[in-house]
Amino acid sequence: MIIFRIIAPFVMLFCIFAVMNFRTILSSLFCSCAICAWGQRTSPVDSIPLSALNEIVVTGTPVAAQTKHIPYSVTVVEDKQLQASGKGQLLSALSGSIPGLFVAERNILGFGVSTGGSGGIKIRGVGGEPTNAVLMMVDGQPQYAGLFSHHVADVYGKEYVDHVEVLRGPGSVLYGSNAMGGVINVITKQAKKDGCHTSLTSQYGSYNTWQTHLTNMARKGRFSSLVSLGFDRTDGVQEGFDFKQGDLYAKIGFEASEKWKLQADYALTKFLADDPVYPRVYKNDPTGVYHQNVVRGSASVSAANKYRRTNGNVRAYYSYGNHFIEDPAPFHSTDDRLGIILQQNFTLWENGSATAGFDFDTYSGEIPLSGGKDFSQAPLATLKRKRITEYSPYITLSHTFLHERLSANAGLRMAGSSLFGTHWIPQAGITASPADGWNIRGAVARGFRNPSFKELYLYKMANAELEPEKMTNYEVGVGKTFGPLLSVDLTGYISHGTNLIAVLDGKNQNMGEFTNKGVELTIKSKPLKWMGVQANYSFMHTDVDNLTGAPRHQYYLALDLMPHPKWELHPQLKGANRLFVSQDTDLQNFVLLGIKASYSPTKWLQLFVTADNLTNAHYCIMKGYEMPGISAQGGFRLNF
Repeated sequence: MIIFRIIAPFVMLFCIFAVMNFRTILSSLFCSCAICAWGQRTSPVDSIPLSALNEIVVTGTPVAAQTKHIPYSVTVVEDKQLQASGKGQLLSALSGSIPGLFVAERNILGFGVSTGGSGGIKIRGVGGEPTNAVLMMVDGQPQYAGLFSHHVADVYGKEYVDHVEVLRGPGSVLYGSNAMGGVINVITKQAKKDGCHTSLTSQYGSYNTWQTHLTNMARKGRFSSLVSLGFDRTDGVQEGFDFKQGDLYAKIGFEASEKWKLQADYALTKFLADDPVYPRVYKNDPTGVYHQNVVRGSASVSAANKYRRTNGNVRAYYSYGNHFIEDPAPFHSTDDRLGIILQQNFTLWENGSATAGFDFDTYSGEIPLSGGKDFSQAPLATLKRKRITEYSPYITLSHTFLHERLSANAGLRMAGSSLFGTHWIPQAGITASPADGWNIRGAVARGFRNPSFKELYLYKMANAELEPEKMTNYEVGVGKTFGPLLSVDLTGYISHGTNLIAVLDGKNQNMGEFTNKGVELTIKSKPLKWMGVQANYSFMHTDVDNLTGAPRHQYYLALDLMPHPKWELHPQLKGANRLFVSQDTDLQNFVLLGIKASYSPTKWLQLFVTADNLTNAHYCIMKGYEMPGISAQGGFRLNF
């Protein structure tokens, strides 16, 4: 029986990966399985939860709910899984580990911005270059620069993260613009017991890469706090490809009463990045180096209430950015965003609930210097301060039937804007549990994205008459938990986008369309108490020619092993097939094998080593930016 429990998940994975590169995958799996055979342990592995059906999430739903009652596709990545990845930055840890999600990378550390910048996210082939159709959030607060309407990937660390929830598909009814393709919601840690806990993590390795983070959580009675400081640097995979970053995240909470909780937070990030690749590859300048000096900050205050038949939250937030770039001529931009989020949930009848919400935000941006020229010298490349104001009420209804075996959900947003007028965004879905361990769901949802300042006002292709992009997504899914051995979830979807912004006759126009179709499979297993297995596979077909950042096949396998009370092993296998990069670059097919091994001689000290790309795959995600081959880092984690 034990042998069957170990073998069964791998037999299923072999069938899934059969369409891939057999030789590379099987050799990598052999290495992972060889590690599995070493040692035993009686303590459970809990970094990979067995079933996703009973996970409690707050993304894709107006109230915290079990995923089995949510008709939309939500994936949860716990802190332990993020730490097991060995990656220093959050988006690098997420990339490839979630079906249908792909993140563009260019270096061992650091995404950068502007010309040659990476960090673009696509979910099911929908995102943008850079990403402006997948919404990043931190504790429900929208995260994107007001000027270019996309997030800045280097802002997000993982040391202060409790877990991440990823909504695969439109989330515009609850979250508005930029959630057309999906949502990534970063949930930060919260001290739940009185006391003080501090952790210091530091690691050093290939390419003179050094990452250090200090995090403190404290609670005393009704007061709680979280403070995290970080510093990262690397010489990069190529000479002159330097990156340095410092970051701060701080949060304080106060429980005013049993019914009201108050919270305030502040985040600040500054990074310096050099890029010798773009001028060499795109400008035929072998000695040129582009420089980036970026500061991003955000702050918010919130008040949450919880009564017997109603609960909700109000949050006011402000974010800002200051970017100095030389590529090679000087460029300077500033942006800010001010918003208020109101949401209240009501239990109006038995087994039913309603949510009413209202979002208000106003964002602005200015580019006083571009190409070394000011407003008067470059009127098409610079921008005097512009502002857009958005206001959107929404409502959702949900009801459960037949002793919670059937759930129905629907919502509607009236998306209003000072520039784009008013349009209606609906969604609806249903879930059913016909038998214990079974979950069937279906949903249809519409998403939208408002044009950015760049598309409206900058450069020769600017068009101030642009309208929002729109997408409708249809999906069905089925999940099954097979006792303590296996959990499987299968999803199929069709996404159709219209009114997409593309350049025609040298002008931005609403004229593009796309249809993406795909299948996503997630498998979780705990065949033994000391072993956890998680795998996923996604297939996507698109009618768009040369779609970047969207591999046709993507697969992932992770093992959590505790062969001894003091030892942990976390091998991971990631792969992508038929990834388009550029017209003059071959389609990319790669398999990456990595591992993190840790040893804890005491309760307060952990020593670890990480190794990436042990297959030494040669590949790139962006033209000219070759990704690192075999690399390694070693470090420690102190807990006190």
